Amino acid sequence: MDRAELSKILDDHRGWLDRRAGARANLAMQDLSGLELPGVRLSKATLTGADLSDCVLTAAKFEEADLFGANLQRSDLSAADFDGADMRGVMLRGANLFRAKLSNVDLRDGTLMVSETSDDAVVSHVDYSGLELDQAELKCADLSGARLANSMITQSDLTGAILRNCDLTGANLSQSNLSQVDLTGADLSGANLWGVDLRGANLSGVTMAEANLENANLTGVSLDDVDLDGANMRNAVVQRNRDSLPQTIREILDGHRQWVESDGTAGACANLSGADLSYVDLSGTDLSAANFSKAELTGADLSHCRLVLANLSGADLKRSNLNSADLSGANLIRADISDATMRSVNLGPAIIFDPKDASRQRSWPTSLSYARLNGTDLAGATLFSANLEHANLHGANLHDVDLTDAKMDSAHLDRPK
Repeated sequence: MDRAELSKILDDHRGWLDRRAGARANLAMQDLSGLELPGVRLSKATLTGADLSDCVLTAAKFEEADLFGANLQRSDLSAADFDGADMRGVMLRGANLFRAKLSNVDLRDGTLMVSETSDDAVVSHVDYSGLELDQAELKCADLSGARLANSMITQSDLTGAILRNCDLTGANLSQSNLSQVDLTGADLSGANLWGVDLRGANLSGVTMAEANLENANLTGVSLDDVDLDGANMRNAVVQRNRDSLPQTIREILDGHRQWVESDGTAGACANLSGADLSYVDLSGTDLSAANFSKAELTGADLSHCRLVLANLSGADLKRSNLNSADLSGANLIRADISDATMRSVNLGPAIIFDPKDASRQRSWPTSLSYARLNGTDLAGATLFSANLEHANLHGANLHDVDLTDAKMDSAHLDRPK
């Protein structure tokens, strides 16, 4: 196809789009490689199997275009708009997709006939490995089964996209919006998910072994069927609400609330020894005197909770949020509270009154003996009279901590620099 013929087709297509005289462009199977067509309007055009490799197509319009099996390799597609386009089987390796819009596109594998006389169809099995997308828009895009290993899809919006069974091993998705994304069965082993928004995502059967999820937001996400072996979850927000807990645990918590509100005349003090409460949001709850011995509370939000005289011995509280919680008199012997945030927490003694004689009282210190507090942020915490014997405080932030009369025998502290 010569340049004059192409210009005529593009002019006619613009007229058709504007509802003037003209005709819809049909450039199926045409060799258009190497052309410079910045800002070209090819919305709703037929480009099935077209060769658009090595082209300059910056800010081009491809909304709802049929790009089935097209070749866009090494083309400059920055700021191009593919909203709603059929991109099944499209070849994109080496293309510049900076700030490109690919909302509602279909990027699954495609099947393209070699010729009209061929009885056989060729499954494209397009490999998107190494694809680079920066600040791109892929809302509701369908990439089911796509091979995106080692791809870079940074600071991009994939809200509601379908990524079922995708190969995203080693991919860089840092700071992208993956909220409401369907990642069922996807492999994200070794992927960089730093700062990603995964709120409401479906992670059923997902593999995230060795993935970096630091600072990621997984609020409302079920991790029950996710492989997180070796994953970095530092500072990740992974919260379950109470409604997501098993009914038996919800009933125990409800009974404890009644017990607290009735001063022990109704309900029952909670016994959640060994229970799995990882990543649950219990912030602001009164859990005083509850038994959480050896409970799994990794990443739990216990900020502003009352845990006065609670039994947390041997509990796993790694990366939990205990900011401004009241743990006075609590039993935290051998608890693992490493990398937790405990700013302004009260770990001072509890005052116990004699129920028969209110004038008689005694002080019950908080026990943290043999507890692991390495890397924990204790800034502004009260540890007055606390028992910290043999506790591990390596890397802990002890700025403005009240350690008056605390027992520190054999505690492991960082050496002064």
